[in-house]
Amino acid sequence: MSKVAIITGAASGFGLGLSKELASRGWVVFATDRDSAAVEATKSFGAIPRRADVTIPSDLSAVVQEAIADYGSVDLMVANAGYGNFSSVEETTAEEVRRIFEVNFFGVENSIRSVLPQMRKQRSGRIIITTSVVAHVTLVGLGWYSATKQALKAVANALRQETKWLGIDVCTVEPGTSKTGFGSVAFELLDSGRAVGDYDRVMTGLNKWLGGLYRISPGPDKVVKKMLKAATSPRPRAHYPASWDVRAFKIAFYLLPKSWLDAVVLWLAKR
Repeated sequence: MSKVAIITGAASGFGLGLSKELASRGWVVFATDRDSAAVEATKSFGAIPRRADVTIPSDLSAVVQEAIADYGSVDLMVANAGYGNFSSVEETTAEEVRRIFEVNFFGVENSIRSVLPQMRKQRSGRIIITTSVVAHVTLVGLGWYSATKQALKAVANALRQETKWLGIDVCTVEPGTSKTGFGSVAFELLDSGRAVGDYDRVMTGLNKWLGGLYRISPGPDKVVKKMLKAATSPRPRAHYPASWDVRAFKIAFYLLPKSWLDAVVLWLAKR
């Protein structure tokens, strides 16, 4: 019998890539996204497209119930939907802060809650959460976005321990810089969200060096391969750093004195 996966944010980027990979391996893939027109295209490779907004619990519950009714189980939930917001802490409005938490954090909460009752019942299942290198590293302009990903890392660590004995695996995949639609959204918000001139020095520098890093970064394929490994390994690891920059940033963040790290970041911002 085919395994059943539900993937959020499946109309583009990592979610789209993983949907293709799993479908090609015979999985039943419910590809979900709030963009109903874009996700409809996943039919072309055999996925089952469904419009679902992760901020609306009933949308996710409907997909889960359909999967159970038609196939009898849910073997994998990939909580992947999210977006970036590159902005200084003060320049990010209260409404924008709430919105990014609503999608990036509470959207994952809704995804987890939608599948746990069934996975507990069947005593099996796997949950993959897309975090980021910034689940470990907080840099200028990434404060609120990093906060959502660090909160997810904390939840994933606890949930992994709580559900292991129930036959449910929990792991995270940590992308670094990758050329997907994520970058264009994040940089557009950076450009449109400037309001306080006192931050020009660091925010202009962020736009320059981080934008340069995105321009030379690879596409989503490496991250998708890590996600596939997390989905199919008999004994998945807790965390899957997806590229060299994730490992490098993690080493720098955990080993360097914070005064040194701050100096490097501010030096990059001045370049």
